Amino acid sequence: MSPEQALEATVDEVVDEYGIQYVRVHGYRRAYVKAGSGPALLMLHGIGDSSGTWAGLIPLLAKHFTVIAPDLLGHGRSDRPRADYSVPAYACGMRDLLALLDIDRATILGHSLGGGIAMQMSYQYPEIVERLVLVAPGGVGPEV
Repeated sequence: MSPEQALEATVDEVVDEYGIQYVRVHGYRRAYVKAGSGPALLMLHGIGDSSGTWAGLIPLLAKHFTVIAPDLLGHGRSDRPRADYSVPAYACGMRDLLALLDIDRATILGHSLGGGIAMQMSYQYPEIVERLVLVAPGGVGPEV
């Protein structure tokens, strides 16, 4: 896939190429796309969205990274239980997802709510955060 084609990739094309995988974290089914090889890159979407947010980027980044793009709990193809949807709980879930995938360290990229989760991960679990990439992160005011 050329870079131009990759940027225009649809969610269905990414799913067809890489598939959706599932794992249980804290008893709930979590959906994720895993693609490529190399250093780990965890891509966290915003509220009300899904891993499909990254459809145009996954094919490009998978050339250089092991991309993990989960559907956060309550989003996309993941379970929607009555559960703790706080940012620290999401951070804990993402830490444990990485552990289940045998990933010790990762670059964490987050957009909106995903940015808030990424920041929380870097605070709570600095030992697993290689780099932090924030794209219009939620929870950041002008004082930052």
